[in-house]
Amino acid sequence: MKCVFISCLLSAGLCFGLLQAVAAAPFPVTTTIAGLEVHPAEAKYDKLMGNYANGLKAAFAEKDDKKTIAMVNKLNDELYTELEKIKPELERWVKGMTEADKEAFKQRAESKPYLKTIFEIMFNPEIGKRVENNPELKAAMDAGNKRVESLGFEDEGSNEGDYK
Repeated sequence: MKCVFISCLLSAGLCFGLLQAVAAAPFPVTTTIAGLEVHPAEAKYDKLMGNYANGLKAAFAEKDDKKTIAMVNKLNDELYTELEKIKPELERWVKGMTEADKEAFKQRAESKPYLKTIFEIMFNPEIGKRVENNPELKAAMDAGNKRVESLGFEDEGSNEGDYK
């Protein structure tokens, strides 16, 4: 259960890490894109995390552990690759936020559907038991955690332990 908790918390932590970076970021004047509810970088991040959360849900709906492991490994690879691609854009977006932008993001972040899905997975006792009872599944979850952690979505002023 601890592994699922850590894995899902890390995924959710990406969002909270962005929240911390938002809170700590300087707020120079930025250009606002008229008509958009969210910044394009946020939209990309939301889509990526939505796909990841839904993929985890599907992976754990699969009853065959070997298939679940293959699905988790594929999700981990995709998440890492896609986060790596958008990381510079996310960092530029956060650094360019105004105080109003930061507040709006914090409010939006509370209702992100992927966070609900991740927390449902995280607190599902059947999933936790399954991961703890299968060392290969636990290893797949741990490997994904380590890869995402290595991306270091942190602001220079944040403390590494704040959201991990």
